[in-house]
Amino acid sequence: EAGVDVASSYPGTPASEILETLADAAPELGFHAEWSTNEKVAFEVATGASITGVRSIVSMKNAGLNWVMDPFMTIVYGGIRGGFVVAVADDPDAHYSSNEQDTRIAAAYADIPCLEPADQQEAKDMTKYAFELSEKLELPVFVRSVTRISHASGDVELGEINREERKPVFDRHYKQAHRWNVYGDPGPVEKHRWLKSRQPLAKEAVEDLPWNELDLPEAATLGIIAPGLASSYAREALKLLGLENEISFLKIGTPYPLPEKKVVNLLENVEKILVIEEGESMVERRIKEIAQENGFDVKIEGKTTGVIEAVGEIDSGICAKAISEVLEIEPPAAGISEKVKKEIEGMIAPRSSTLCAGCPHLGTYWALKMALRKTGSKVQIVNGDIGCYEMGGYGVFAKEIDAKETKESKKYLIESPYETLDTNYVMGAGIGLMQGQSQAGYDDGPVIAVAGDSTFFHACLPEIVNAVYNDVNGLFLIMDNRWTAMTGHQPNPCTGETATGGAAKQLSIEEVAQACGVEHILTVDPYNLEDTIKVIKEALEHDGFSIVITSHVCTIQALRRKVFEGVKMKVNPDECISCRQCVELGCPAITYENETGGIDWNICVECGLCAQVCPTNALTIEEEGEE
Repeated sequence: EAGVDVASSYPGTPASEILETLADAAPELGFHAEWSTNEKVAFEVATGASITGVRSIVSMKNAGLNWVMDPFMTIVYGGIRGGFVVAVADDPDAHYSSNEQDTRIAAAYADIPCLEPADQQEAKDMTKYAFELSEKLELPVFVRSVTRISHASGDVELGEINREERKPVFDRHYKQAHRWNVYGDPGPVEKHRWLKSRQPLAKEAVEDLPWNELDLPEAATLGIIAPGLASSYAREALKLLGLENEISFLKIGTPYPLPEKKVVNLLENVEKILVIEEGESMVERRIKEIAQENGFDVKIEGKTTGVIEAVGEIDSGICAKAISEVLEIEPPAAGISEKVKKEIEGMIAPRSSTLCAGCPHLGTYWALKMALRKTGSKVQIVNGDIGCYEMGGYGVFAKEIDAKETKESKKYLIESPYETLDTNYVMGAGIGLMQGQSQAGYDDGPVIAVAGDSTFFHACLPEIVNAVYNDVNGLFLIMDNRWTAMTGHQPNPCTGETATGGAAKQLSIEEVAQACGVEHILTVDPYNLEDTIKVIKEALEHDGFSIVITSHVCTIQALRRKVFEGVKMKVNPDECISCRQCVELGCPAITYENETGGIDWNICVECGLCAQVCPTNALTIEEEGEE
């Protein structure tokens, strides 16, 4: 509807669906949509398009914005030409993420506007408006979503499709000398001054937006200020407490900059204010500044005062409790969901995610475990990464952990694949951590890093160059399933397919690693456990930097495309010796009941991995003609 010309992204839950949807529409509507190799590249692709005067959008999850900060904080000094929207999906409660960061703060840091929708309709309408605001201010504009917006659905009234043609043009001195060159005359300081000069325009623009609404009931002593989805929760809480139309309410659609005139109007009419927001106490702190600047003696409550917990996500129950505390009234009784949770706590075993039945990563993790045992490894360090294989650090067996301060390396036996990873932070970090451990002189065991094919191209290339350049000793294990599977099976440079389904050159991880100077590279199919164990053992014993690529297409994608090559499995319960090795494989299709291993045929794909693990003939592969 806004007439976008270029859309770019890197997959990351809960933001992946944005580009997936745009990629579906792109061929028919004639704009470019791409999965870029990482968020920084995606951001720069969208920026480059905007500089030529066309409209562009880049989307990413909260963690993806961290990759973008270098160009993001600099590009705002010269601004943009065509409308440029940065859609970021935050993840309160870290449902899919390694942190709960609040990216609204980045918008304030960069001095660009941030819009925060309260529901699906606002998400669409705000995004459309964001292009207009961007062109008015000549700055990128943030649209901040959260998980409960990104992964919910609702009725949305659509508008007309904008088919206006915007011819890309370029002028190096567009409205400013050396507009797109931060170092060019008049230099970064003057360009920073220009950025600051846009702030009054932004503050003026947000005052009359329909998403900033102030309700002032007569005689109300308490005012609630809530941005985005928090405003929806807060209204539900007021309804739950029977306080509708009795509390002053400022719904915020622009957490940065705030509609300060409306804030002051509210401060003039109440004795207390409760700020409810999803994430950090960004709005609350600014409200306190505005109150102080204008001489208001109003008590302001929120996350900084402990009325609402500073971590985790909020909901209507949390809001109702906070409102009750501020008003000094009885909180509402526990809702149905809370009661049900308590009733079933003792009935449901806590568990984490598992890899899919037949996932090739199961073979890789099993082979790594066995290879380490064959080398007589002491205390190895296995550094993780982000992808399906991150579940290698989820600890699904839920053993009791004795956490103590120790001065010596301590060995923990790997049984399940979900106990493999010792460290796991962000994309590309595993191989960097491994290098630090190697260069520190760690010699109590091998140092290992794991990553996937998409992460390899996203974040690992500079790390590999660094390992070669600085003569690192360690193993880099790359699990290549040719899809960005963790976030919904998006294509990447290993897939041979673009975001819109077109054919693309399929890059070879092995050839790229060779070009980076890696000399010891081994490739193996993780469905063949004997060969994979042998190859990993060889790499572990190699003196220097090694790469092992375990290459097998994602089982889910192979099944969907009807190219999966399985075997015929057979269970022989009389042969089972209750060794539980099949269970230790970690495949969810393996069952273990009455001291006997078996197969859940509802989800088994008959990959044959468990038959290779079983030391007896309890699980076997049928030969042709066998019944």
